[in-house]
Amino acid sequence: MIIADQVAQGLYELGIRRVYGLPGEDHMALLDSFAKAGLDYRAAFNESAAVIMAATEAQVSGLPGVAVLSLAPGVSNGVNGLLNTYLDEVPLILVSGQHPADSLPFVVRQGFDIAQMVAPMTKWRAKVTSGMNVPAVLGRAVDEAMSGRPGPVYLELPDGVAVAEPRSAAEPRSAADAGPRLRARWTGEPEQAPASPAAVAGLADRLARAEHPVLVVGGRRRRLSPETLAAFAEAYRVPVLTSSRQKGLLDGGCAYFAGTFLNGTLEKDLVGQADLILMVDPESFDFYNKGWNFSAPAVALIDDKFTEWMNPFEQTFVGDPEAVLAALTASKDRAASTWTDAAVAEYRAGLRAKLLPETDVFSVAHAVEAALSAWPTDGYLVADAGFGKPLVAMLSEPSEPDAYFASNALSTMGYTIPTTVALRRAVDRPILGFLGDGSLLMRAPEIAVSAEAGPGAVYLAIMDRSLTQISVKQERRDLATVGVTLPPVSCAKLGDALGVEGVDAQSADEVAAAVAKGLSGDRPVLVGAYVDPEPSRVLFELLRG
Repeated sequence: MIIADQVAQGLYELGIRRVYGLPGEDHMALLDSFAKAGLDYRAAFNESAAVIMAATEAQVSGLPGVAVLSLAPGVSNGVNGLLNTYLDEVPLILVSGQHPADSLPFVVRQGFDIAQMVAPMTKWRAKVTSGMNVPAVLGRAVDEAMSGRPGPVYLELPDGVAVAEPRSAAEPRSAADAGPRLRARWTGEPEQAPASPAAVAGLADRLARAEHPVLVVGGRRRRLSPETLAAFAEAYRVPVLTSSRQKGLLDGGCAYFAGTFLNGTLEKDLVGQADLILMVDPESFDFYNKGWNFSAPAVALIDDKFTEWMNPFEQTFVGDPEAVLAALTASKDRAASTWTDAAVAEYRAGLRAKLLPETDVFSVAHAVEAALSAWPTDGYLVADAGFGKPLVAMLSEPSEPDAYFASNALSTMGYTIPTTVALRRAVDRPILGFLGDGSLLMRAPEIAVSAEAGPGAVYLAIMDRSLTQISVKQERRDLATVGVTLPPVSCAKLGDALGVEGVDAQSADEVAAAVAKGLSGDRPVLVGAYVDPEPSRVLFELLRG
């Protein structure tokens, strides 16, 4: 047995079953060990995409994702995916090779201090040596990736060490006790601590004095169960908005489901009437790097001290949101608001009417709505960065938590395709991925990887021949529109070239038909929605203000 075998077997014993990467000369022995250990190694065409795929695997499996990249050039090309993983607080183990320690200071070709390069976006770093207890260091890597705020860790495994016989005979240890803890974070029910009496009493007082309270659920973690949130909303008659990360936490069938919170203009039709805004687990990225858009008094319910640099709250209550809302719901002295379910329904209908006006013009909003209309409510959704992202957030209504994926904190372009590929391998439900033509051109080769993953994946590419969001922002500042024009691309031809079915759609009906076909077809489908970019200027004002 060599050390590479120990690493592979250790990962398997930890419960990990799939590894992503891009093969390199510096870790060929490790790939051989993966095959012997029964690990499913999947190659991407780009290192950043491989890291995003591994992070997606983590979000679904509840265990750290694993990405293996080649030394200096491979890791440097994977930095975008690593930073996205770090900012979204996803546990991941990044492994790379390295030159021998005695020659590294003198290496010119591909010689670089990789640990130093990834330090700002990893929680912990270690170099594996031939005398190291490999199962123990893997256990430490998992503990570090999962503890506190989860995130990536880095293991450096020089090829000379990987092929050496271990001097430590330690046996791999099981991570059965660690897996459920992480799964509870991503896909399980929140662990309930005792309700804070001060938080319960304080919020009960604020709610009793409010006639039109609104609840906004944010944060990177899921701190509430759907059942507790729905019971609270109905007991107090409180409209509920969720951040993009928390979409699906409240079912769209709930009378007080108000939709998605973007800290934008559209929400003012509802939140502008509020006399109290209660935010659960808020973070700055829930505000989209903008000033707070509402004038009503705002309070926060958090499970730790609120340390974000920007916050609009006049009062904070510290406590477990699950326990506090459950206690408030159970209170016999609760006072319901004066909101009605009809008022919430009117807001939702008005929002859709503004985004989807009756017109002969085929806009990006109409393309998004057409795709969603053909999609099952229990299917997965993925939204890329760009102009379509807020529209997907506003118009979609996932039926359960953790079925909506987006690059929340980094908001990186090129996120949808690798995420959809990894989801297709990890779950047995269809995935609909939204992206713009800029992101499509950035990640098009990964569509070929999607073909290997099998049917059930549909990509809806908004083809407006422009980086529209940048273009609109340039115009709003009276700047020249520079660098935003994209070449015309046929998704029908591109899909055929990459081994999937491609469709060029010129109308909402054609989009809906193509998406529906993707649900029953025998291979992934790439749908190009060729929209008129002109309505995007009005839509931007509605969404961003």
